[in-house]
Amino acid sequence: MLDDKRNTDQRTTDERTTEERPWRATRPLRLGTIPRLRPLVRASELADPRELYDELEKEWGEVAPVELEPGVPAWLVMGQRLVYDIMRNEHVFATNPQLWSGHTRGGLPRTSGLRPAFTSHQRMSANHADGALRQRLREPLDDAFEQLSEPLVAAKVRSFCNLLIDRFEDRGRADLMLEYASVVPFLVVADIIGFDPEDGQRLFDLTRRVAGGGTDAADAVHEVDRMLGDLVVLRREHPRRDLASSLVAHPGMREDVEVTHTLLTVAYSGNLTLTAWVAQTLLLTLTDARFSGRLHGGRIDLDSAMDEVLSRSTPTLHSLPRFARQDVVLDDKLVAAGDPVILAIHAANTDPRTTTGDPWDHVGSRAHVSFGTGPHACPAPRTARVIARIAVETLLRRLEAVLRIPAADVAWERTLWIRQPTSIPVTFPVPVERAPAEQDAPGDTA
Repeated sequence: MLDDKRNTDQRTTDERTTEERPWRATRPLRLGTIPRLRPLVRASELADPRELYDELEKEWGEVAPVELEPGVPAWLVMGQRLVYDIMRNEHVFATNPQLWSGHTRGGLPRTSGLRPAFTSHQRMSANHADGALRQRLREPLDDAFEQLSEPLVAAKVRSFCNLLIDRFEDRGRADLMLEYASVVPFLVVADIIGFDPEDGQRLFDLTRRVAGGGTDAADAVHEVDRMLGDLVVLRREHPRRDLASSLVAHPGMREDVEVTHTLLTVAYSGNLTLTAWVAQTLLLTLTDARFSGRLHGGRIDLDSAMDEVLSRSTPTLHSLPRFARQDVVLDDKLVAAGDPVILAIHAANTDPRTTTGDPWDHVGSRAHVSFGTGPHACPAPRTARVIARIAVETLLRRLEAVLRIPAADVAWERTLWIRQPTSIPVTFPVPVERAPAEQDAPGDTA
């Protein structure tokens, strides 16, 4: 009886959907024939990106046409099942931007912020390659992260975090986005790669310019390439215990350019996603009473809390584009060979077809796609978690911060790929220094 009712309800839903979207019963739509596309960047500006995804799904279904920039259309995939399928299928959906059909129509203007993602120049790193080449380039990266000393990384993270908090602790106010969440990752990632703090700062500034798009994004990519290329040459002559040295020495890396482009992937992804993850966790702790109450009350540990951030408001809002190798029909849309396909990670994680209405029903669940899956999954989810957890943990332990503005007034970065607040202004009690009589006496070890 229950199965019969469920099937009847599903048929009713399907019939209603067909009536609301009559194009489903006709021939598949082509991307270039759809006027007045919605700009995808709007998702990053909303308090909840789900609002845009719901609008798109109501009109189009699980796959919708969107605009990345004026004149640059793409397919947005929002259903979790489809997102998983595409992530696992590099034989149909490739990461190599040389396949983009837009190159035959003149490509992008030099001022386009999409050039780093759509450039026809082959990037010799695993995340821009598929098949045997991807496998060869991915193995050295996996091995390099495997060789990292987790205790050493953890110690470096704590040191950087405490150093940063020391700078503003006596002030009683800070912008945790500007002064903490965006600084910790670049210090740590630059150190892991092999840069000193000064070059790490430069690397951070450049990767932010790349992520923000704009007219100088392409120039920033070239400058990062130069910096990383110089580091590769230096580490070939003077190896150390860092990622660059491990990659240079790996037999799977045949040319320096492969090492350079692989390190660029680490610098770009590591800085941006870690910044957003730390910022999102801090912000949610400050603005959601249920979240902070459960966390501080011991009902969930910090790892579970951080997974809630990945599920509810993932740092990676949308994936970089994949490109169809052949014509394929997705949800009654014709994705033609060369069409760009964007995976909406946030939409997949909050897909109403796979989640309940209460976001707290699955506290601690890791049933999200924030780290990806398949051949292009994140190569270092454990290292990323160590860095982000210590960053959040250290600040929450040292400061009792309170957001200075209403949660509804928090603004979000306007970007296609990453979701993070522009600012997290907080106040907190200034620590009272202990009086001389309260200080430990010489020789005390307690």
